Order: sequence, then structure tokens, then C-alpha cells
Amino acid sequence: MGNEQKFQVRNRPTQKRAQETFDLILHTAALLLEEVGFDKLNTNLICKHANITPPALYRYFSNKYSILEELGRTLMDVQNQSSFRWMEEYRNQPLEDEDLAQLLREQYVITKEFHGAKWIMRSLRSVPKLAQVRFDSHALMNGEFTRWYSEKLPDIDPKIIERRVRVTNEAGYALIEMLLDGDHDDADEVFADAAIMFTAF
Repeated sequence: MGNEQKFQVRNRPTQKRAQETFDLILHTAALLLEEVGFDKLNTNLICKHANITPPALYRYFSNKYSILEELGRTLMDVQNQSSFRWMEEYRNQPLEDEDLAQLLREQYVITKEFHGAKWIMRSLRSVPKLAQVRFDSHALMNGEFTRWYSEKLPDIDPKIIERRVRVTNEAGYALIEMLLDGDHDDADEVFADAAIMFTAF
């Protein structure tokens, strides 16, 4: 797959103390993203605020991009687990517009509560080597939603469902980014409008 894996974690911690250091690095980086943004974030700054030495950081991460990759995979997993719960809840129920609005609302809330999410999502879109994180997550969820909708709509060609799932998933992701990028006091209305459009589609 080329160089997509370049930024992956060097070592996964296997002991409690190592795991604590690993988690501290990620947590500190996420908080700093909110404070200084993507461009000003660097490993020296992370070490300073986490009160650890550079060798301690480099034991697990090769650079700030490998930290962002791990944060990205964690954020995508949190979002995906929310979608899995939603699919299970509505697997045997008729789907209403408000049900889809509920999914979008929950995705927004859990993403907004994830430290540094706005900058993490931006980096996954703008840094080519990090884009694979987003591609992997979207491919997984496109497949899961396609299977889910195919069970509900057995008379519809699965290829049509798959294509429309791709479109709505990308639109939903962009919607979350839009709301994170500014102060919106009409988020609930946005979710309701989007749900109507997605359901009709």
C-alpha cells in the first residue's frame, strides 16, 4: 500500500506504566491541538507539557504525525462504535427522519467532546499520509451500513445502496466538520434538515 503506514506507532505498550506514558502523550497532544492548532504542535512541546523526555516519546512515536494517526484512529473508532450501537438499536425498527437525526446528533456530540477533534479531522483530510486513517474508517462503515440497509431494503439493488451510503457517509462527515468549525446555535435544525435529505436519498 505504498507509504501509508509510515507514521504508525513504533511500539505498543504492554505494561501499565508504559501504557500510562503512551496515553499521557496522546492526551497531552490532543489538549495542545485545542490550544495551539496543528501547525504549532511539535514533539518538543508535547514533551514539555507532558513532563517527559524526548526519548520517552520517541519510544512509541516517530513524530507528531504518528501521534495524530493514533489520535485519528481512536476518534474514528469512537465514532464508529456509536454508529454500531445505533444500527443495532434500529435493526428491526422502521426508520424515521428523527432516528437518523439522532445518529448525526450523537456523532456530533461525541466528536465535539473528543479533545482536539477539529484539528484531528482536519489533519486526516489535509495530510496525505494521514488520509488512510479516514479511508479505512469510511470503507469499514460503508460496508456495515450497506449490509444494514440491504437487510431493510431487500428489493433495492445493493450496488445502489452502497453508492448512496458512500455519498451520505461523506456528507455526514462533512456536516460534523462544518459544525465543529464554527459556533452554530442551530445544530438541531441542521441535523433535522440533513436527516430529511439523507432519508429521501
